[in-house]
Amino acid sequence: MDIEVAEQLFPNILTIVTQLCATGVLLYFAKKFLWAPGREMIAKRQNLMQSRLTDAEKLKEAAAEEKANADMELRAMQNRVKSMIESAKDEANTEKERILEDAARQAEATLENANATIEKQKAEMRKDLQREIVDVALAASTKLMGKDDLAEQDQRALESFVKEIQDESGR
Repeated sequence: MDIEVAEQLFPNILTIVTQLCATGVLLYFAKKFLWAPGREMIAKRQNLMQSRLTDAEKLKEAAAEEKANADMELRAMQNRVKSMIESAKDEANTEKERILEDAARQAEATLENANATIEKQKAEMRKDLQREIVDVALAASTKLMGKDDLAEQDQRALESFVKEIQDESGR
């Protein structure tokens, strides 16, 4: 067995060229049939991921916009509620004032009616008192004079005398 060391250390050129050609053919077929579909698949996957990211960004923006709109609506509702409360308070105060004014008017009318009734009763009492004074004076004068028949003229004179006394006293 003779083994040549030089053959073992240096490769055979024909083998190297054959292997290089085989590798070149494999690369050619891989590039022709596998490279383009592989790149397309990677590009599709990249586009899909990019579209998902874009959609997610759009959804995020839409959600932020909807949140802003909801916040604005909430503030508007709060303002409406506040204005409704203020309006209700104003209406209640107005109604309260109206009721108080009505009560004051009714109290004043009742007081005026009571005062009118009192004045009427006073006037009637004065007339009654005046008649009684005249009757008492007439009765006293008839007893003093001893006459039963006094003329109507004497009664008028007595009534006029009583009126003068009342006017002087300020009643």
